[in-house]
Amino acid sequence: MIESIRWATPDERREQILAYLRDRDRTSVADLSQIFNVSEVTMRKDLDLLESQGLLKRVHGAAVVSGRGRLEMYFAAREQMNLEAKRRIAQAALRYISPHQNIFLDASTTAFQISRLLKDHGDLTVVTNGLYTALELSCCADITVIVVGDLVRRHSSSLVGGLSQDLIQRLHVDIAFFGARGITPQAGLTETDIHEAQLKQRMVRAADTVIGVADATKFGTAYLNSFALPEEIDRIITDSSVDAQTVKEFRDSQIEIDIV
Repeated sequence: MIESIRWATPDERREQILAYLRDRDRTSVADLSQIFNVSEVTMRKDLDLLESQGLLKRVHGAAVVSGRGRLEMYFAAREQMNLEAKRRIAQAALRYISPHQNIFLDASTTAFQISRLLKDHGDLTVVTNGLYTALELSCCADITVIVVGDLVRRHSSSLVGGLSQDLIQRLHVDIAFFGARGITPQAGLTETDIHEAQLKQRMVRAADTVIGVADATKFGTAYLNSFALPEEIDRIITDSSVDAQTVKEFRDSQIEIDIV
């Protein structure tokens, strides 16, 4: 017997369809209609809509999640983690951004939250290696978007790689915002992926001001690659769950900490 999946609205049902298909090679229309307790006609309409959005493919009476669909699900899952803290951090970051500045936003979901607040923030040039950050800002008339990196990292929706090295070496930004996989007073801002860290390191060198933006869960662990050493960090914005002793250690190292 096939176990059914509950849903409240058609939009939620379609999200659940994508989530269900994510871990399966393919599933038939007949099985999906039973699982979601709708007619096959309704299920075909759902699948047609999702296919028109590029999120899945129809294959011989079945459906599979497309590459784009998987990418969006990975990003959405990361974005939802500690979302309210990320939004508060993004709001706090705005006070350091002024019209006519050149800024860098990395591919982190916290930096993405900053990008969502920039639409009415005046004339800006934004350099980014974040796919979703670039898309978010692409329709803003007063914002020029420069995308760096040439290799897509699937799980982080980031662009990394070496073909833009010369471009990055010649860039200058007033202020750069970086998320991190791990943060400690000794290692600074760290990443697990060396290519991601290398691109971020180059942007640290290109920035007048370096600001880390990360929720409290990122503190206390140092990963393999330090892309911003403590002496290269001007400020870190985080949420109120951060450990008081950690805050003291950063401030003792002359790094400003904003707690929101």
